[in-house]
Amino acid sequence: MPKKDSAKQRVLALIFIFILLGSTVAYGIIALFGPKQQIIPNERILNYKLNSMQTNLLVQNYFTVIEYNYQPSCIECIQVKNVLEEITQNSENQIYLQEIENYTQTSLYVVNIFNETMIYNPTVNQSINVVCDSLIYTPTWCAINRI
Repeated sequence: MPKKDSAKQRVLALIFIFILLGSTVAYGIIALFGPKQQIIPNERILNYKLNSMQTNLLVQNYFTVIEYNYQPSCIECIQVKNVLEEITQNSENQIYLQEIENYTQTSLYVVNIFNETMIYNPTVNQSINVVCDSLIYTPTWCAINRI
């Protein structure tokens, strides 16, 4: 009688080993060929455009993403770019700024989980106002600027 129980235990042990090895192999295959995790850059001021998955991930995590398309030969555009960089650095890490050189149209696109705004040919004051209106958490300098 004990030999039958021993044979059953061996079969069950082999089944469990097969399941464990199979799940390990399946995990390896999924990790190798499955969807890749999107990498969010460490720097907040970028000179390239984030892909749509990265932008969506940032927006879902309550960041504000700014895309500034500007003409490098335009003096006011450079002033707006400098102001946006300063805003980004003083935003308590809630902004990602994408600075894109564009020779056709100057535009400012601001998006977060609550709203999105697009303006063309923004001035320095318009840029400040749009960003301050769009931020999820209003920094002190934005509140002071409005007084």
